[in-house]
Amino acid sequence: MDLAANVEAIQQRLNAACDRAGRDPSSVELMAVSKGHPPEAITAVAETGIRLFGESKVQEAKVKIPQCLGNLHWQMIGHLQSNKAKDAVHLFELIQSVDSLGLAQELNKRAEQMAKTLPVLLEVNISGESSKFGYGPESVMAELDQLNALPRLELHGLMTIAPWSQDAERVRPFFRKLRELKERCEEKLGAPLPILSMGMSGDFEVAIEEGSTLVRVGTAIFGERTYS
Repeated sequence: MDLAANVEAIQQRLNAACDRAGRDPSSVELMAVSKGHPPEAITAVAETGIRLFGESKVQEAKVKIPQCLGNLHWQMIGHLQSNKAKDAVHLFELIQSVDSLGLAQELNKRAEQMAKTLPVLLEVNISGESSKFGYGPESVMAELDQLNALPRLELHGLMTIAPWSQDAERVRPFFRKLRELKERCEEKLGAPLPILSMGMSGDFEVAIEEGSTLVRVGTAIFGERTYS
C-alpha cells in the first residue's frame, strides 16, 4: 500500500473542502488515526510530514509509542476508563475523550501528581446514540464550570463521532450542532475553545465545511487495521 499517495489524496480533499468553505487549509489539522497499525506504518506516514497521531487504547499505545519516532505528537481519541488515567496522562499530549466529570477529576489528580497541565477535549454524543460514549449536550453545559475549574486541565474544545452513513451529507446536521454547542460553551466561559475535532475518513469534508479544526483519518490513510 502506498501510504504517501493516500496522505497526498487526503490532503487534496482537505484543501478542496477548505476552498469550498472559504477557509485557509492551515486552519484544519490532519490527525492520522494509527490504532491497529504497527510502528513501521506510522513511521512511513510520519515521513510524509504528518506529526499528529491518534490512539484509542492505552495498552496498545504504551507498547507502540516508544517504538516510534520521538518527534511525533500523540493524542488519546478512544474511550478512557478512570483506571487507565495515570498512563494516559503520561503518554498523551491531549485527551480528546473526556466524557464525564469523574474522569476529568481523575485526570486532574494524575496530572497534579505529575506536575503537568493536561489539555483536553470534551467528547459529546451529539447524535444521542446509545452505542456511543460522550456527554449529552445539556450535560456539557451543566458541568462546564466545574470542568473548567479543575486546575490541572485545560479545556481546548469539543469532539464528536458522527453516526455512520454512506451519505456524508446526512451527518452534516450533527457537525453543525457540535459547532453551535462549542459557541454556547465559549459564551458561557467567556473564552475561546480553539479545537473542534470532528470528521473521519468518510465524512471529514462535510465536517470541515461545518467548522472542524481537526479531522481524524485512519482507514483512508492506513487501510484496514492489521495490528493487534
